[in-house]
Amino acid sequence: MTKTQHRARHCLLAGILIVAFGSLAAAQSRQNDPFASKLPDGDGKQAVLEFCAGACHLSDRLINAHKTAEEWRKTVLQMVSNGAQLFPEDIDTVTKYLAANLSSSAPASATK
Repeated sequence: MTKTQHRARHCLLAGILIVAFGSLAAAQSRQNDPFASKLPDGDGKQAVLEFCAGACHLSDRLINAHKTAEEWRKTVLQMVSNGAQLFPEDIDTVTKYLAANLSSSAPASATK
């Protein structure tokens, strides 16, 4: 094995370890969210549970916010810029769920 191949192998191994430890740290930082069960059922709830509930803060912040659809979109985009790990399609799914179920115009029964 040449010196260049040996160095490349070490760089690859280091990269793999960094990704593995980063994933482990992210999984460990997730907190149990006792408010997640209070989120209303609806399209996108699973994405909210996966990406939001307990990731950075508890769901009671979502439940009590009552923002407009545009405010929810801005909030979700702000969370992504703060480091939330969402794919573009998940941004839309989460935003639509929040706007439909937890917006200032959502039916009152949706948040109880």
